[in-house]
Amino acid sequence: MRGFVGREAALDSLDDILARGAEGSQTVVISTIAGTAGVGKTSLATHWAHRVKDRFPDGQLHVNLRGYDAGPPVTADQALERFLRALGVAPGAIPDEPEDKAALYRSLLAGQRMLIVLDNAASVRQVRLLLPGTASCMVLVTSRDRLSGLVARDGAHRLDLDVLAEDEAVRLLRDSTRDYRGPDPEPELIQLARLCARLPLALRIAAERAAARPHMPLSELISDLQDESSLWIALSADEEDDSDAVHTVFAWSYRALSSEAARMFRLLGLHPGPDFSVHAAAALAGVSTVTARRLLDSLAATHLISSSAYDRFQFHDLLKAFAFEQAVNDETPEGRESAVRRLCEWYLEAMAAAAAVHDAQYADDWHVHHARADLPGLPDVSDYERAMAWFTVETDNLVAISRTAAEAGLDEVAWKLPALLRTPFLDRHPVQGWLPMADHALLAARRSEDLVGQAVTLLGMSIAHRQAHRVAEAVEHSRAALAAARQVDDAWQTIAALVMLGHALRLGRRLDEALESYQEALDIARGLRLRLWIVWGLIGRAEALLDSGSHSEARECVAATLRELHDGESPGARSECLWVEATIDRETGLLADADRHIGQALHMAYETRNVIYQGQCEIEFGRICLAAGRAEDGLAALQRAASIGRLLGDQAMEGTALDMTGLAYQALDRPQEAVRFHRLAVAEFRELGDDWRVAGALENLAAATDRTGDPSAAASHRREAVGILQGYTDARARALCSAVTARLPAG
Repeated sequence: MRGFVGREAALDSLDDILARGAEGSQTVVISTIAGTAGVGKTSLATHWAHRVKDRFPDGQLHVNLRGYDAGPPVTADQALERFLRALGVAPGAIPDEPEDKAALYRSLLAGQRMLIVLDNAASVRQVRLLLPGTASCMVLVTSRDRLSGLVARDGAHRLDLDVLAEDEAVRLLRDSTRDYRGPDPEPELIQLARLCARLPLALRIAAERAAARPHMPLSELISDLQDESSLWIALSADEEDDSDAVHTVFAWSYRALSSEAARMFRLLGLHPGPDFSVHAAAALAGVSTVTARRLLDSLAATHLISSSAYDRFQFHDLLKAFAFEQAVNDETPEGRESAVRRLCEWYLEAMAAAAAVHDAQYADDWHVHHARADLPGLPDVSDYERAMAWFTVETDNLVAISRTAAEAGLDEVAWKLPALLRTPFLDRHPVQGWLPMADHALLAARRSEDLVGQAVTLLGMSIAHRQAHRVAEAVEHSRAALAAARQVDDAWQTIAALVMLGHALRLGRRLDEALESYQEALDIARGLRLRLWIVWGLIGRAEALLDSGSHSEARECVAATLRELHDGESPGARSECLWVEATIDRETGLLADADRHIGQALHMAYETRNVIYQGQCEIEFGRICLAAGRAEDGLAALQRAASIGRLLGDQAMEGTALDMTGLAYQALDRPQEAVRFHRLAVAEFRELGDDWRVAGALENLAAATDRTGDPSAAASHRREAVGILQGYTDARARALCSAVTARLPAG
């Protein structure tokens, strides 16, 4: 690692801890590196982790917990989500509760040989859930705190890191300046090291200042630093000597910057995220991208910021706090407000451009914020891959900017940004990560009395809750969105709210109400000739009719949908129509037609890489195979569907695939295996709170249990199913209830 010197004793200690852990420890090996700010804890951890990477063949996980940043620290819950995604867990498969996340994390690490680096922890609470449960892993924690609880309760080995020894500090200064200056006198190097309190962060900044002035005697630089030190002490409150020294070096370096670079440095202190791009910095400072890149390069050269990736930079937390102080001291309130506004508005425009590529239909038709493609200074999001790459690296910043906009009273940005963010965010993250942004967005829209903003935000909340299978919340938010849209007489939002309300009601099996909602949406959409909403209103209505067993009406809706679609348009809508047709064919005994339609739907789903449709169509293909007596083919399809459901974290899909797998094993005359799969399905549906599916799975479980020779258990399952089904009033539910009741023993 460039600029890393000394620390041999600390490195040896870490090597020794690792060796002792490998000799048979029964618990995870934990080492904490504690020390003051700027002492080099992160550098030591990073250097040692690189040195021992071969000892951890399954890889390393690293998170900066930002325990000492000015903004909110990374919580254990957030860190677990990041680790689970890094370990290959699909966003939808990540549990909601932190304890459940931790349990999944530990199960994935069981038997793995991995190093987990938890950098900048402020407390034991941030760390404890992130500890794996296997002795084959090692955890390295850095903190300014001694984290005594980890030592006492978890057996952590503490390594207290002091400032560099004098000879090491001098070596760091000499090594950093060797290629730029002639040899400096040893006494002067010692004096400079002492003025920097032998703290590596301060030493590197001082060394860079010396390297940038190769012909200036070191004694003059020392004199400047001594003058700065006197000024700092006179202006600052009583603090620790180390803190005084490092702030003195910061101020000394800051005052040596050009006025342009100094302004960029202090404005960057207003950026709320963990890192920043050249484009974002340009927006913040109100300069061109070319100028921003030049200024950032000059700040990186002086070690006031560091490069985290190509065209991306970050602060050490001490330097970020210092930069913020300078923004408060050297910028007017109006100047700070303007900078924050520029930054927030830039993120909104960039997100709009990315969203337009990710899902143009969402960006255009929901009237959130039209992308300004001709706006200079935006990132390159010209295709799907670039748009998603930008979104991935900017996710934390987008979340932070959303909060900053709400706090700054930038209400339009505060509701529009989460609205644009929702679709790509929920494709990759659990629902609970987006909902807090939505809460801030709703407050902002209400504060500004923006009814369109309220409708859009409430619709997003409805979709998020429906995605999490929270039916009551989804219905409630859809109704609230509908009320807001009607109040402002916005036809687009009204139709959208009616369609989303229909989806939520259908999920709760309130089919008559769902049909009414879809029909009202269709009436408005047809009156305004809004073909997109006609299509999705018809599809929603077709599926609600199918759910109720009204096959001929559902087929008419599919035919009407296909008449609305142009050739090659909306493969998602076409795939959905083919799925509905295949289901109708199967349920009415037209198995050859069902096979043909589901084959077309599967081809389209895989061709467009729509994983949700893939799982949905695989389940229907499995049903068709079972109906046609091809249980082996059905079993393979259902196993694929269960894997997709598990990947997506879609419990309804996975549970349905498991339940159908049980039916396949019944068809293969393997009732014991069938019972096992039906029980798994019942458990999935109970956890989901989906009583309708619970009832169906209980009847299937009863049939399998009967075949194992346990009629008493079968009757118990059926009685529970009947009790559930009696709460539903649609024709399909009544028919199923009657059929299950007929199978109960007399009396």
